[in-house]
Amino acid sequence: MNFRLKIYTITLAFASSINLYGQVNVVLVEPSVQKFIGDVSELDRTKYFNIHAPGNSPLLESFYKDYNVEQSGRGFYGPGIDAKKIMGEVGAYPKPKNKNEENLKPVNRYVATEHPRNLYKEGIDLEAVSDWAVEYFKNVKGNNRPLWYEPMNEPFVHAKDFYEEKDWDPVAELRVKTEMSKLFRALAEKIHADPALKNIKVMGYSAAWPSFELKDFKNWETNMGLFLDIAGDELDAISYHLYDGVNQVGQENKRSGSNNEAIMDLIETYSHQRWGFIKPHAITEYGGIEVSEFSLIRNMQSIRSQNAMIFGLLDREDRLEISIPFTTDNATWHITKANNYLPYKAVLWRAENMGVPKNQITGWVYTNRIQFYELWKAVKGKRVFVSTSNPDIQVQAFLDDKKLYVALNNLDDAAQQVALDVSTIKSNLNDLFVKSLTVYADDFPRYYEQTISDIPDIFSIDPAETIVLQFNLKNSIDFNNQIKSSRYYSTNYLVPIETQKELIFEFNDVELGVGFSKLSMSIGRGHDLSKIPEVFVNDNKVEVPLNWKGYDQANRKKFFGAIEIPVPMELIKQNNSVRVTFPDTGGHLSSLILDVEKIIDTDN
Repeated sequence: MNFRLKIYTITLAFASSINLYGQVNVVLVEPSVQKFIGDVSELDRTKYFNIHAPGNSPLLESFYKDYNVEQSGRGFYGPGIDAKKIMGEVGAYPKPKNKNEENLKPVNRYVATEHPRNLYKEGIDLEAVSDWAVEYFKNVKGNNRPLWYEPMNEPFVHAKDFYEEKDWDPVAELRVKTEMSKLFRALAEKIHADPALKNIKVMGYSAAWPSFELKDFKNWETNMGLFLDIAGDELDAISYHLYDGVNQVGQENKRSGSNNEAIMDLIETYSHQRWGFIKPHAITEYGGIEVSEFSLIRNMQSIRSQNAMIFGLLDREDRLEISIPFTTDNATWHITKANNYLPYKAVLWRAENMGVPKNQITGWVYTNRIQFYELWKAVKGKRVFVSTSNPDIQVQAFLDDKKLYVALNNLDDAAQQVALDVSTIKSNLNDLFVKSLTVYADDFPRYYEQTISDIPDIFSIDPAETIVLQFNLKNSIDFNNQIKSSRYYSTNYLVPIETQKELIFEFNDVELGVGFSKLSMSIGRGHDLSKIPEVFVNDNKVEVPLNWKGYDQANRKKFFGAIEIPVPMELIKQNNSVRVTFPDTGGHLSSLILDVEKIIDTDN
């Protein structure tokens, strides 16, 4: 093994203990070390840089071209609303036309979904609706046959709309959610069984409210757990929505950071335990929720969340089907008298003369949401090795020939000092192109671009600031090492926590070598209960840090988040036992995952 990787373990341990330079956070980037997440290294932009609007209008076509976005997105249409328009009611369907057609049908790269009221009613004939869905997708006109079919949007939060019992009724809720889950399964079975529709992937359940920890994880059992137990075998991907703020129901909170990680880790652990592999995530909406009417400042708030969340999603590329930031096109359907002729809160375009009826609009201009796409539009290439001494300083890096892209984001509520170590490229640097976007809660965002000649030793990054650094190099860089990130899942999850009771997790068949390892421990418990258990890896005690990604979650009913625990690689064996003991009773350890980054010396 050559160069600096030998000292990274020591450097990181020292930096993480507090900070290498007092209050300065250390970020290491080594562009000669190619990183793999599973078997994936090349950034697939189509999984990340999308818009919640299918189609190819002149506005969208220009946007795709100018901002390096492939046509993709999500739209509300499908077999339910089509049948309802023709037949006048849910549950009645037109006569079939070519049910026996078996020629493989082409698909277009977007997600089709619809409101539950257009597809579902209690007691629906599952076979009839599934037969009609097959018929519909075989004969759908134009470019409307989707690659991804998500039968209903956020159906479970609408369950109470479909039963006759008064108010909220848990028995009725369970009955309707169970039938909705069976509908997803029936649709997926029929579509997958038809040779003409082999290109369509079915996913669900488009969860609006993945607060799995509530009611001591009963919310998992009666929602995502219930759905996956019934429909999961037939799904191509598991879809849900991640928002800071309040979506359809729930409390005001932030998911960015540890909460998002805990949600995804629980889904992955369940998936691996049930199927032996990870069914990919489909994050068909994500960002921040603004409940008030449109304003230029409020319109931008979601980008704070989108930038925070995309860093975590980038770490799961090998397990991600698609992610769609909730930014829409011009949403002309919203420009009505009832809405004061104002734009929809999530639009990418607004009328240049806002506040007038649609027939008086003189043209369209980008909102500040375009700055998300401007910030990221050039980023591409193969992943390279990165590390950070502070989980609140997120980092990703990609190498594309003579360009090195390093993206950073600050999850902390205070400005942070960053020492960026890219010393191996200093002599190879032409110049550094800097893009920065800071989203303020009560002011217009700050976006700037700047070219500088040298790499600053230390710089500040504000709260809700995202920086993309483009290092323009004199010569291309050859990879001389690789590092592969692998995840190992235990068979137990959602384990109740009791005072001084050892919780034991096994991780077997681990590929050994030189590198780095950590445990991702997700817990859901009251704020008054400990987050710092005793942890032993193969009978060796490891320290649990007091810091994690994102905020303290104090405004949530309970803490539900992932805490990353560094583990010296020399403690890892082929077969491993991890013991976790808490000093108090309450809540659950929802998942414990072993992450290993193994260094591969390609020079030998």
